[in-house]
Amino acid sequence: MDQLQQVKAEQRKQKVKVLDEKTLTSIRRHYQRSGNRCLLLDYDGTLVPFSRIPSEAAPDNSVKDILSRLSADTRNHVAIISGRDLSSLDRWLGSLPVTLVAEHGASTRPRNGSWQQMVSVSDLWKDEIRRVMQAFVIRCAGSFIEEKTNTIAWHYRNTQTGLGFSRSRELLSTLSQLIQNTTLQVIDGNKVVEVRISGFDKGASALRIVGETDPDFVLCLGDDTTDEDMFKALEGEAYTIKVNNGASAAQYTILSQQQVLPLLNSLLVPVSSNTPTTEKV
Repeated sequence: MDQLQQVKAEQRKQKVKVLDEKTLTSIRRHYQRSGNRCLLLDYDGTLVPFSRIPSEAAPDNSVKDILSRLSADTRNHVAIISGRDLSSLDRWLGSLPVTLVAEHGASTRPRNGSWQQMVSVSDLWKDEIRRVMQAFVIRCAGSFIEEKTNTIAWHYRNTQTGLGFSRSRELLSTLSQLIQNTTLQVIDGNKVVEVRISGFDKGASALRIVGETDPDFVLCLGDDTTDEDMFKALEGEAYTIKVNNGASAAQYTILSQQQVLPLLNSLLVPVSSNTPTTEKV
């Protein structure tokens, strides 16, 4: 990225504003008058709160209910674009008529279709990464490794706050040097450091889904570093909303994960014709 692009990126981040009722009403009105909609939703930290252990983050009935109601509308194409592994997404959400994207795009299951593997390379690269991460597990009590089909991650959500963050900076530096001149990429996520194969990210997945569905309304919600790929890719094409405060390429922010389901539910509530709105986003 050259200097001009960096300046523009910073300007975009500075323009993020809290989603207010007037703007939400405008979004809801656009949604309700659209005949072909695409909803792109992150999972952890967006649809569900973070859990101490990844396997405990199963969706509750309220999450399943709103996804069922949204996906039951034939005008809607709902896609869950997550860093989660294929088996977890399939077990938790596989019965719903939604598109599922696992490991940031490495595996995809189209709505009412079968899983497709988008990556077909050896996973021998994990061996050295695993050894490095294991050394940091020993050095940082409470941290652990999560291994998926095409990614491997070091979690420090359950560690002593200062120590976990400090060790994560060391790990990022070590891994960044290790993967130089390779096809790998290191991601600094929400209390997780992840290594994956380059070329597969949520932005590319989001663009592919939007291109295939050709919607006249697109809404994208996410909370993490990896969701920034979607926000940037969909600039000018979607309503992009960052969950939790902080610099982002998204247009708007909501301040907590607890606001996500009420926001999605509000799309289904008719907007009064005399309700004031903002200009089209």
